[in-house]
Amino acid sequence: MWQLVTGSMHEGEHAVKAAQREFQEETGLTALRFWVVPFVNSFYVASNDTVHMSPLFAVEVDPQDQLRLSHEHQDYAWCALEDAGKKLVWPGQRQGLQIVHDYIVGGQEASRLLSLSV
Repeated sequence: MWQLVTGSMHEGEHAVKAAQREFQEETGLTALRFWVVPFVNSFYVASNDTVHMSPLFAVEVDPQDQLRLSHEHQDYAWCALEDAGKKLVWPGQRQGLQIVHDYIVGGQEASRLLSLSV
């Protein structure tokens, strides 16, 4: 199943720090820039009857850096927007990816306003 980098927060951890930690743990890459994306994905888990709200973050990396997958993953791909959208299983991840493209990659004013410290 293709998906974006995902993860969980540790007890007492803030979402931004959890996202930065999960990104580094799962890819071995160092973030050059980091953004909070104006999108929250929600999904329901039937097994424990809970609704989860997942904020989305975007990361810029040095294209020369070597990606090192964690044991949680089998493969990765750098994709154009259209190809990535076709690979992603969850509609919320597709929507979030489009917002990243429109507002951050597209260089909108929001990109500057949404930028976070790395």
